[in-house]
Amino acid sequence: MRVKQNYIYFLISISALILCWCYNLEHINQGGDLESFITDNLINPASASIFYDISFLFLSICLWFYFEGKKHNIQYWWVYIVIGLVVGISFSFPLFLIHKSYKQKN
Repeated sequence: MRVKQNYIYFLISISALILCWCYNLEHINQGGDLESFITDNLINPASASIFYDISFLFLSICLWFYFEGKKHNIQYWWVYIVIGLVVGISFSFPLFLIHKSYKQKN
């Protein structure tokens, strides 16, 4: 069962990486930077709602990374936060779940 779950988490993670970064690279190719990325996300109430929703979800997941990392003795739990900031939380979260499942086996 755990192998199937990890396979699904991996597929989600890779799909998120590819899809999100296609749009991130398009934004960068159009001359965008971090500041314009944020302001573009706050262009209307719907996009602002999603931006803030994901931002608070990210903060919650960061706390969860910390507590679960300590609980399961995951030495470099903070790397998943860095990956979440640089690449995307939809990429790093499934990877953390895979890592955690392997730590639980041992």
